Amino acid sequence: MTIRQPSEAVTVGSCPPEFRRKVLDLGASGRKVAEVARLLGISDRTIYAW
Repeated sequence: MTIRQPSEAVTVGSCPPEFRRKVLDLGASGRKVAEVARLLGISDRTIYAW
């Protein structure tokens, strides 16, 4: 999984489906959305949109 720099914009359609699936799996495993978002440098709103 790639950690993004804060300057890189992430939109719902800008990431491959495999990346989105891994992000959602992290959330399903019990990690908080805010924690996953911070770790990966993406917005929590992006995760909720997925």
